[in-house]
Amino acid sequence: FFRGSPPLRTMPTLACDRDILYGLLGKTFTEDEFGDLCFEFGVELDEVTSEREMAAKEQKTLDKKKLQALSDTPIYKIDLPANRYDLLSIESFAVALKVFMGDMPPPVYKAIEPPTPHEMVVSESVRAVRPYVVCAVLRNVTFSPASYKSFIDLQDKLHQNLCRKRTLVSVGTHDMDTVKGPFKYDAVPRKEIDFVPLKEEQVLNGENFIEHYQKDLQLCKFLHMIEKEPNFPLIRDADDVVMSLPPIINSRHSQITLDTKNIFIEATAVDEYKANVCINQIIAAFSYYCKEQFTVEPVTVKYADGRQVVTPDLSTKEMECKVDWMNRSIGIEWGAEDMARCLTKMLLEATVKDANTISVKVPPTRSDILHQVDVMEDVAIAYGYNNIVKKAPPTLSVGKQEPHSKLSHMVRMEFAQAGYNEALTLSLASYDDCFVKMRKEKDLALAVSIANPQTPEFQMCRISLLPGLMRTVFASIATPVPIKLFEVSDVVLKDATQDTGSRNERRAAAVYCSTSSALDTIHGLMDHVLQMLGCAPKSAAQPEGYHIAPSEDAAFFPGRQAEVFVKGQKVGIFGIIHPQVLKAFGVGMPVTAMELNLEPFV
Repeated sequence: FFRGSPPLRTMPTLACDRDILYGLLGKTFTEDEFGDLCFEFGVELDEVTSEREMAAKEQKTLDKKKLQALSDTPIYKIDLPANRYDLLSIESFAVALKVFMGDMPPPVYKAIEPPTPHEMVVSESVRAVRPYVVCAVLRNVTFSPASYKSFIDLQDKLHQNLCRKRTLVSVGTHDMDTVKGPFKYDAVPRKEIDFVPLKEEQVLNGENFIEHYQKDLQLCKFLHMIEKEPNFPLIRDADDVVMSLPPIINSRHSQITLDTKNIFIEATAVDEYKANVCINQIIAAFSYYCKEQFTVEPVTVKYADGRQVVTPDLSTKEMECKVDWMNRSIGIEWGAEDMARCLTKMLLEATVKDANTISVKVPPTRSDILHQVDVMEDVAIAYGYNNIVKKAPPTLSVGKQEPHSKLSHMVRMEFAQAGYNEALTLSLASYDDCFVKMRKEKDLALAVSIANPQTPEFQMCRISLLPGLMRTVFASIATPVPIKLFEVSDVVLKDATQDTGSRNERRAAAVYCSTSSALDTIHGLMDHVLQMLGCAPKSAAQPEGYHIAPSEDAAFFPGRQAEVFVKGQKVGIFGIIHPQVLKAFGVGMPVTAMELNLEPFV
């Protein structure tokens, strides 16, 4: 990414039909009143539009008769905090607002025993694909067209946000009355798979499944997760009827309809915790429509290693919060009783232990509550941001720029004035980029590794800025030459003297890519940056200055590289990148590079 790129919109948006929302709330508001209510609750009414207005904006050539046929009922678009998954549906949002306004107590979600226990048997064969599954059953649900649409929309929103486009979790929902347990989750060879997918008429098998859905604009983007696997994961019932092929699509046989009364929900995952969070959000929203509200039937998941897990996990989490700390953090003076009472408005059950301690029970839907500071935020919302009195700080201090930031800014300015563009690359990297492609396999022990990485792209903290810049050169290869890039940022190195076992080191790096090498140009850039840092070349008059010496770094071309020393300490390197490194990164032109450790100059 380059500086100046527009920021990505990360706030999830809930689009609500005004009349349906007011029906769920049991009262009506003016637009201004509802906007104020949203602000008090900690969300924002971003836009008021309608189906007709949105269609007119998106399809300017739409026929006027078709446009007039669309609804003009107001639709409220509400910006939600990115971590509040419990507000992503109109049902759960309405319940939260009713509790906030004091119109109902916080819901208590209960698991009730079914007449016949539900079981999901997990095969060892899925361990290499998606090893976990979490299940639940909603009984005696009554759908309306609006709530049915909301049910589908919530799954899509969870797939996009919490489930990271189905890479972590994939949810399937089924008409319980069309299948029978015990259910099984296993991986089956492609040629043995035959079923009719959702919205299809023909039977597909594992051999033509990928080819068929490569033409589907919506589902083709998920195929990469299984297309190279010899076996596909399947959810099946006791009669071997295919219910879903996660993470792609459900079976037509068990599809949910408006008439569905009993729903079987399964979430296959590579992250068991995220799967539990996902299932809990669906239960919280749609157990509202059960005959016995806020109830769910559990499913026992039996793994091949003998582990048995009863899902969903509806347990609450308890934490103790200090009243004086929260008062000091917010800037208010509230007693424990007042805090406990107002936390109930935020769906948190709170009781007073003593004058300075509140015990808070976090419901299964509030996965965003991880620490006392999250409870403090809800106290501030319940108190009302507009009610917090502005005060002058009790202490007087003079701020100044942090030394690392000040030096980094100065170095950035020098690179920019030399005609280089700043690149911002990722701090996490792969072993392949940092060691194999850079010809530095022997330095593997230097890496601070990520435990259980979910993708090969992010296995470790980078130990050099050059691999990221080389990837950026490859991505920019179609731009006019010379390609001149720089970056000033941190790398992470192992350090046994630190409490954490590692330390950050601020570095500056630059690359010059053109039709011919530019060792003299990069050498001059290195000299310029060092002299800007107040370090002159070593001489009789400047014995503490810098000097260069031959180096043997495997990433650079032999005989066309040099190390930089200041006061006997190596601080940098520059030279022509080795042809094998260029080939590994897919760069077809010479690249000359430099990297400088800025720590000695801070």
